[in-house]
Amino acid sequence: MKRSVVLEFSNLKVTIELDDSRSPRTVDAIIKNLPLKIIINRWGDELYSEPTEIKMDEENAVSEVDLFDVAFWPEGSALCFFYGKTPISNDRILPYSPVNVVGKIKSRPSKVSEFLRAVEDSHVNSRIPVSLYSLQ
Repeated sequence: MKRSVVLEFSNLKVTIELDDSRSPRTVDAIIKNLPLKIIINRWGDELYSEPTEIKMDEENAVSEVDLFDVAFWPEGSALCFFYGKTPISNDRILPYSPVNVVGKIKSRPSKVSEFLRAVEDSHVNSRIPVSLYSLQ
C-alpha cells in the first residue's frame, strides 16, 4: 500500500509517499499516529525528528539508504528524511545506525542546500515544530 502524506514547514509543504512494501508494521504505526507535530534537527543533509511516540524495532532495517528516502530510526524513535549525505557518509548515504525505510520524498527542492538552510533557519534553530499529516 502506498499513501501520500505531507510534511508541512511554516512556508512549504513536502509531499511524501509512504510505501509499506519494505517495512509494513512501521508504516502502519506511523499512519496510526498521524497527525504528528515534530521538532526537526539537521545532521549533514539529513533532517530527522526528535523522538516520536512511535516505538518500533528494526524491520528489514538497512545501514545504507538512497537519496530522498524516508525512514524510521528505531534507536531514536525518529523519522528521517534523507536529502543527501550524513557526516559519516562516504560515497553512499549512511544513517547513524540501521533504519526502516518507509517511503520517498516526492516533492524535491531544486536546490537542496538552500532548502536545508531555510529549514535550519526557520525550524531547527528556533525549535518550531513541523506537521506530518495524511492527505487521505
